[in-house]
Amino acid sequence: MADVGTISYREAVAEGIAREMRRDSTVVCLGEDIGAAEGVFKTTVGLFKEFGPQRVWDTPISEQAIVGAAMGAAMTGMRPVAEIMFSDFLACCWDYLANEIPKARYMTGGQVTVPLVVRTANGAVSASAPSTRRPWRTGRSPCPD
Repeated sequence: MADVGTISYREAVAEGIAREMRRDSTVVCLGEDIGAAEGVFKTTVGLFKEFGPQRVWDTPISEQAIVGAAMGAAMTGMRPVAEIMFSDFLACCWDYLANEIPKARYMTGGQVTVPLVVRTANGAVSASAPSTRRPWRTGRSPCPD
């Protein structure tokens, strides 16, 4: 196997998103400070410069709004990648994650699907605030498929 080099996790995330955005024009990214600021953990480096504000959307500080907008975008044919800054904040948008998104296909008789990705940082540095440190390990288990 050829040596492909070593990249960091954050570089791999940024490159993976960029590749999908190049491959599929319906892929969009949204989240807090992911545009010109390139994300709090720099996992969206270069995306705003390459794809512009039409496909990289800076959002207000509202996890519910981020996931709700991603759901709406997905229901209209886009493929959103929503970034929630810290995994602790997934609880803020849990209704969408546990009820609305996974059930949309069933509630519409299969007429609507919600193809989206919600990504987050899990377990921030120890010097951060208490609301940004707790890892999210088992949160998805009660959600329907």
